[in-house]
Amino acid sequence: MTDTEKLDLLLEKVAKLESLPEKVAKLSKDMDDVKSDLKRLHKRVKQLHQDDRFILDEIERVHCILEQHISDRSVHLA
Repeated sequence: MTDTEKLDLLLEKVAKLESLPEKVAKLSKDMDDVKSDLKRLHKRVKQLHQDDRFILDEIERVHCILEQHISDRSVHLA
């Protein structure tokens, strides 16, 4: 490898190193976006769990009403 080729290779490597801060800044912004998305997803999952509990409570309430109705023989006379 000639000296010129070595110099060209070194200059190429230095050019890549000079663009490194921009790449790090972009990665940092992307990471902030990921953190924000994750936080939003966590809140949404929490809300879905609350909705599930509400639905299950309502099913249980209706089930109790139906059981009371089934056990009340006076309403089943034809």
